[in-house]
Amino acid sequence: MSTIKAFLEAAKSLVTLGAGANAAARQQIRDVTGQLADELDRALSLADSYLVGVRFSRDDHELAAYLYDARPKLMGSYHEHHICAGLYQLADKFGQLFDPTRFSVSLDSYREIPQLIEHLKNGERAVIDDLDELIGQFQDLAARLDAAPAGQKDDARAAILASADYFRDKLVHQRKQLKSSRRRIVDTL
Repeated sequence: MSTIKAFLEAAKSLVTLGAGANAAARQQIRDVTGQLADELDRALSLADSYLVGVRFSRDDHELAAYLYDARPKLMGSYHEHHICAGLYQLADKFGQLFDPTRFSVSLDSYREIPQLIEHLKNGERAVIDDLDELIGQFQDLAARLDAAPAGQKDDARAAILASADYFRDKLVHQRKQLKSSRRRIVDTL
């Protein structure tokens, strides 16, 4: 399960669990959940920015290199923009916030919350894992572009651009889901 999917699944439990919490705990749930949604949204936004760059490669060699470099470049961006540090800190906050001794209810009924905490402890790797499909496909497309005979380079390039557009649409959808879940938590609590 991806970190984003774990967040979306945990959002349902956060609403249910938070409804029974006191005002201070509800505010903490809203704050930490909002920060997490912001960090995940920033990660998706950086990935989207990287995808936009696909369109601006000067030639096939530069495009293939750009695609092969997706994983290290995204990891570098996430590190530079402190997404990793943000996720690690949020894992600690979630862990403290949902310590079983804090609530009179058992978190066993809310297994999505500990799963989300585990995902967050993986930091940037968790977000990169969410993008594995994209990165894997881009590396395959780059290999095809490199291997394509001169007469088929345009088709290979068109496939890359179509794939970038497809993944950008997926990222937009995921960002909307994050915002919707965050809004539901804030509005409900």
